[in-house]
Amino acid sequence: MIMPSITLKSTMHLACALATGLFLNAAHSQPSNPTPTTEQIIQSLEKSGALDRAIDRGIERYRQKQINAAQAKQQKEEAQKAAMAKNARPVDANKDFIYGKPDAVISIIEYSDFECPFCKQFGEIPNKVVDSMPDQVNLVWRNFPLSFHDPMATKEAVATVCAAQQSGNAAFWKYADSIFKTTRSNGQGMPSANGVDPLLALAKEQGLNVEKFDICLRSEAVAKQVSDDLEDGLNAGISGTPGVILVNHKTGAFNVLAGAVPEDVLKQEVKNLLKNKK
Repeated sequence: MIMPSITLKSTMHLACALATGLFLNAAHSQPSNPTPTTEQIIQSLEKSGALDRAIDRGIERYRQKQINAAQAKQQKEEAQKAAMAKNARPVDANKDFIYGKPDAVISIIEYSDFECPFCKQFGEIPNKVVDSMPDQVNLVWRNFPLSFHDPMATKEAVATVCAAQQSGNAAFWKYADSIFKTTRSNGQGMPSANGVDPLLALAKEQGLNVEKFDICLRSEAVAKQVSDDLEDGLNAGISGTPGVILVNHKTGAFNVLAGAVPEDVLKQEVKNLLKNKK
């Protein structure tokens, strides 16, 4: 880290002041010796190495101060995020889309946007963690369509709810997985064929009633369900996607993860929360 010039100057000034004091004391005790100039003092300090050592100590103190400040800031932010995460609504099998055992000790609550490329990258990672720890953790999906990916992000979120309304929780995950595999992301949505709405085409492909599905896409109740997820995420401190909150239902402990973490990181965080005895 390069120390700001003001700090280096301050260190040099301090060193010079100390040296000047020493020289002046010596001059007073030996009146025949002339008072040294600032340049002579600096040259003397340079030759002895005292100036370099003083500057190095000043730089190290400044560096450590910056590190401590950064760590304190990070700890404060993490504490604030954990506190806000507790505002997330309780997991409810009658309201949430859950992958895995509904009564698992740990829930990975994912606030996600189908048009977010990072969410697409995150993709099956939470599912794989659940598959590897089926009795301990589940995945809870909550829609969090970002405004700059609309209108497509919200339309796709609504469509997944419509799939679930017709054929249940499994249909949600199947439809959602197909969107992620097909979408071009960043608000572009899935490509259409022959001018057919790709959301309807996907519903037909998956054996859903297209007429009912089309009506559902315009349902105010379904739109509200999506907006309720979004509001819940905002209340829980989610500001981007994927937003991930881990909760231990036995201890009430929460953990907030930053974005699309690798599978091994997510799995380790789940294990850490399982050990939590709070």
